[in-house]
Amino acid sequence: MAEEKFELAVIEKLTQEGWTYRDDLSGKTDDVLYEHWREILNRNNRTKLEGKELSENEFRRLVEQVNQNKSPYAAQLLLAGAGGKGTLPLIRDDGSQLSIEIFYGDEVAGGHSEYEVVRQITFNHLTNSLSKNRRIDLLLLINGLPVAHVEEKDEHLQNQWGAFEQLHKYNNDGMYTGLMSFVQVQFILTQNSAHYLARPKNSESYNHDFVFGWRDDNGRDVTDTMEFIHQVMGIPALHRLVTVNMIPDASNDNLMVMRSYQIQATRAIMDRMRTMKNNHLIEKEGGYIWHTTGSGKTVTSFKVAQLLASMDDVKHVIFIVDRVDLVNQTAENFKNFAYVTFKDRIKVVNGNQLKRELKKKQAPNIFLITVQGLSDAVKRGWTDDQRLVILMDEAHRSASGDSVKRIKQALPNTTWFGFTGTPNFYSDEVNDVKTTREVSTHDVFGPRLHRYTIKDAIGDGNVLGFDVTYYETDIEHEAGADLDEKQLEKEVYASHAFRQSVAEDIVQHWQDNAAGPIEMGHRAPNQFQGMLAVSGKQAVADYYNIFKEIAPDLRVAMTYSRDESNGAGSSDSQEGLKQAMADYVKRYQTANFIEHDDPGRDYLNDITKRLARKKPYNRGNDDDRLDLVIVSDQLLTGFDSKYLNIIYLDKLLQEGLLIQAMSRTNRTIDKNAKPHGKVRFYRKGQVMEDHVREALVIYTKGGNDTQADAEKHPSLDDQQELFNDDILAPNQASQIQDLAPKIEQLKEIAGDDFSQMPLGAKAQIKFAHLAADVNQKVQRLVQQGYAFGEAVPVFDGTGHITDEKVTLSITSENDFSALQARLNDVNQVLPDDKKLDLTNIKIALDKYASEIIDYDLLVDLLNQYMDDMVPAKRQAVEEHITPMDQDGQDEISEILDGIERGDYQKHFDVESLKVERTKIRSKNTELALYKWAANHNFNGNQIIEAYDLYQPGFKLNDTPELNAKLEEIERQNDMNFFESVDFEDAIIKFFGNLQ
Repeated sequence: MAEEKFELAVIEKLTQEGWTYRDDLSGKTDDVLYEHWREILNRNNRTKLEGKELSENEFRRLVEQVNQNKSPYAAQLLLAGAGGKGTLPLIRDDGSQLSIEIFYGDEVAGGHSEYEVVRQITFNHLTNSLSKNRRIDLLLLINGLPVAHVEEKDEHLQNQWGAFEQLHKYNNDGMYTGLMSFVQVQFILTQNSAHYLARPKNSESYNHDFVFGWRDDNGRDVTDTMEFIHQVMGIPALHRLVTVNMIPDASNDNLMVMRSYQIQATRAIMDRMRTMKNNHLIEKEGGYIWHTTGSGKTVTSFKVAQLLASMDDVKHVIFIVDRVDLVNQTAENFKNFAYVTFKDRIKVVNGNQLKRELKKKQAPNIFLITVQGLSDAVKRGWTDDQRLVILMDEAHRSASGDSVKRIKQALPNTTWFGFTGTPNFYSDEVNDVKTTREVSTHDVFGPRLHRYTIKDAIGDGNVLGFDVTYYETDIEHEAGADLDEKQLEKEVYASHAFRQSVAEDIVQHWQDNAAGPIEMGHRAPNQFQGMLAVSGKQAVADYYNIFKEIAPDLRVAMTYSRDESNGAGSSDSQEGLKQAMADYVKRYQTANFIEHDDPGRDYLNDITKRLARKKPYNRGNDDDRLDLVIVSDQLLTGFDSKYLNIIYLDKLLQEGLLIQAMSRTNRTIDKNAKPHGKVRFYRKGQVMEDHVREALVIYTKGGNDTQADAEKHPSLDDQQELFNDDILAPNQASQIQDLAPKIEQLKEIAGDDFSQMPLGAKAQIKFAHLAADVNQKVQRLVQQGYAFGEAVPVFDGTGHITDEKVTLSITSENDFSALQARLNDVNQVLPDDKKLDLTNIKIALDKYASEIIDYDLLVDLLNQYMDDMVPAKRQAVEEHITPMDQDGQDEISEILDGIERGDYQKHFDVESLKVERTKIRSKNTELALYKWAANHNFNGNQIIEAYDLYQPGFKLNDTPELNAKLEEIERQNDMNFFESVDFEDAIIKFFGNLQ
């Protein structure tokens, strides 16, 4: 379908979704946008202006203020304004002062808000562009401000990511200044694909990872563009997207847009509250949100808290966390996400402070407190009957014990909502998965309101899958099966010899796990950190001392929480922690935490900042580096660092705690360096393998909220899907086998040692794409511990090791360095629009892997055939167009025939070839329409007239002009009711097949 026709179809759909198309403003320069905005300002501020419209000087002063917007973050703050109304201050020519209203965030689909769409606006004064004219596809205006920019591509002619690159280029050109600085979101549309992204703050911030598709309420991808427009771009959805669903991040001067699952979870909670309000009910159990670890629960919970605090019947929102160290961290995040006018309403409190705050007459606040602090206040007799809402983080942990029961009784008019990445479930007998839970998250909080599982997050690229290994020490192997659990714990796991073996394994493979990707034969050391989780305080201290002895150069810290159970050796453990703090202070020259009021908290805060490389440890200074932290229970939940790539476990975990611990490692970064989060178990490998399988089944499929759920029978394919979705890393042998034919092709092009530069554009492009793919996959192998030249065992279909072994055909680091050198050499000579981003090859591969055809090469081949019409050159064209669909191949074949007839004398370029293809497609479409009309005894001209009115993706009732035309044809052909129905069905189906 021609791009223009697709654009008109998009506009038609937008008009049905509440937008007004302004043809009078379309096809003009951007100057018309300013004049239009001025008209709207005069109209919406008529009372304030006292009937005297803005003068030239007054409007110029407003434009000068708009020109000061340097980022979408700044523009969002201006749109938000105060009290949901964006304003600009103005000193009038007569010296009077007033605030000009420019945006009405709370007036959705009504009030002063106007929704308009314009197309084909030309920008002829871009500061950074050599081109004097840049014309964009669509702008969506609210009150004259362009809040959304839409680029469409005809998927028959160009890949969708071309639109992304076009948006990137517009940013480079300096387009997003002045009124265009208000663009909050950008959309990329093709006929069968739709994506959106928050406008990045600068050119360097454009990243495919932050381009989002849309999932519907059932978690299914929405790829139909017209349905996407209905769900995302209609009114009121788009108005809310650019206001309620945007998150300004003050810590990065950045703007974030919520993803579909975050928006839907937020809406589910707000709908639940509105239902209660409308029915004059207060239910204590509001429900819970299950969003997997790493999916952005902090952003979602903040937005929910902010919206709840704006409800007129909610007095305050209480946000509960289960650890003291998380209270300030969460408050800091919340304040970074809040508008300036809201920051002072986010408060960290203890029990006594909360009681005092709730007695004050003040605007609704968000109070952050630990569950222990709130419980202690209730134990002392505090009650409150105000209308409150409690949001509980890590709801699977925080809601355990009797604390919640006591708090619910003390706060009778409070509704509870929970957020968790690993809910507590009942056993799943069908999948043979046993849980230890007698109370589910559903029992405590009520119904599950939204789900986004680890499988969803891995599929969307938000988190990584896991590379899991199991190591059995000689001590455990030799202990035999005759020891019971207590004897095994005492004689094996608590022994110095066992712990030394574990430590030695960690040290032996430290650089393999901590080093970065291979770059020209060198892996930069100490790029990643690790965590060792063990059983109890005494074990933490013992391991710390072992590492000090056997690996003094490894930078190790230890920590455990003060509320972990005391037992034998407790006093020694406290002394051990003090010594570890002293070592830490000496190594890093920090403040002496031992002398602080809360030494444990301050020490832990410094460790977490160091591991996550947050200020002040984000300067890349190697002196700040911490390699390994040893913990018992601390940091296994609620702590995130993309630089943590491996967790070692000398303890038995299962279900939610196991997934939480494993998920410390799966935050995304460069996938060449970190393709998976690594997990290594040192106890009971077979038992832990079963626990991993069961936990992943529960938290990908979904567990049983109620006893009735346990009686349901899920698909038998549930468990198998676990291994088909990159949740667990494939074994090394299967990866080597998949790489073999690709490496062979590379050697055919560049020689067995990759020493030869590929000759010719076709070979260079093929080599670059293939080498980038191989580079990425070999990097993954190396990060999994593969050594060049190593022979690894092959597994059979049941997962058992066979006698067969395979070796990667790149047998040394030198060979791999040569491959990377050639890849870099080739990349330098590629055209700019074909160059690969070698800092993030996976993104570049995604960009080109789905490209239908290489137009530059196609143009070159056609021109070669035009110059010398020999069969081999025609064959080269035909081989090159094989990936195209049949219509595309037919179009190129017709051009080849035209070359042979002498119809084309001038060489093609990319644009002229596209124009010629469009002409051929239009001609072929017209011939097909005449043929169809003749075969069905209709007037061909009338059928063509009907086709010109056809809008793909629309039902007949939604296109009145086409409907009227078909009724005219039906009357002229004297059709009865049934004949008319058959005719309409047939012609709509035929029109659709022509697109």
